Amino acid sequence: MESLIYEDTPRYDVWLKAIILLPLFFVLIGAFYLTTSEGESAIGMFATAVLMAAIYWAVFPRKYRILESKVKIVLGGPFSFNIPFDSIETARAPKWASVGINFPSSFSGKNAVQIVRRKRLNVNITPSDRELFLKSLDKALNSWRSHHTEGH
Repeated sequence: MESLIYEDTPRYDVWLKAIILLPLFFVLIGAFYLTTSEGESAIGMFATAVLMAAIYWAVFPRKYRILESKVKIVLGGPFSFNIPFDSIETARAPKWASVGINFPSSFSGKNAVQIVRRKRLNVNITPSDRELFLKSLDKALNSWRSHHTEGH
């Protein structure tokens, strides 16, 4: 098991928090349909709420971990997304809108980090402390690279 070098939580902004509460809206509509004897509509609203909540639970990041040889994006339950150091070119604050794999937690680019990968899509995250995350990742990458150079 790899040692943890740094861990940060995602920075969720107010707009994304509002989207996360959307399943609650469907529960309330379903409850309203129950009071008007529209059982099928109520079941549909409850099913929609459960499906949305399950998707949110599975895909919204919980933690960003820098380990000895990778960045691990911890999602809901057993789910995670790993970015091996050997695939990372650099990590930086994005210069403009980026196409890639986005782990949403904010609509603002203020805390965004773009992990540029070799021959793969870039990964975009929003840690709570961008500067400390970038500094920690740069240090971990440099350490990893110094131990994994060709001929070593």
